Amino acid sequence: MSVFDNISKKVTETAKAAAKKSSEIVEITKLNVNIGAEEDKIEKTYAEIGKAVYASFNEGKEVGEAFTELCGKIKSYEENIRSMRQKIYELKNTKLCPGCGAELDMEIAFCPKCGTKQEMPKPAETEDEEKKPDPKVCPSCNTSNSPESEFCINCGTKLN
Repeated sequence: MSVFDNISKKVTETAKAAAKKSSEIVEITKLNVNIGAEEDKIEKTYAEIGKAVYASFNEGKEVGEAFTELCGKIKSYEENIRSMRQKIYELKNTKLCPGCGAELDMEIAFCPKCGTKQEMPKPAETEDEEKKPDPKVCPSCNTSNSPESEFCINCGTKLN
């Protein structure tokens, strides 16, 4: 029976890994679609800038002030794109080389294309590794109790 349990466990683990990977692919696809939409907005805003500059020119106005708001829109769209691309890198567990812009795995110390030393990420704490409060130790029997315990689970002594 243990052989079947092992096979069942392996199949379950593989299915979970596949589900996680497919959800990451879906997320990356959504982000890429959103990047395309933001890039389209930039192109449309470039056209609006051109129209605004031309209209100002025809009216004899200073063209510099006429499209400040439109340029602000483009800046906002570009920031959205940067943010979505960063999310894609996180999902793919990659980073960009600051020297040449190549996409690299997170654990690479030097870029294979340009040789630039890479900043190594600090390992992130998982939920299990997060800082937990210290357990309460019973003064009577030295039993370790959960931080929220009011009484010792071993001898019933009131804890501080």
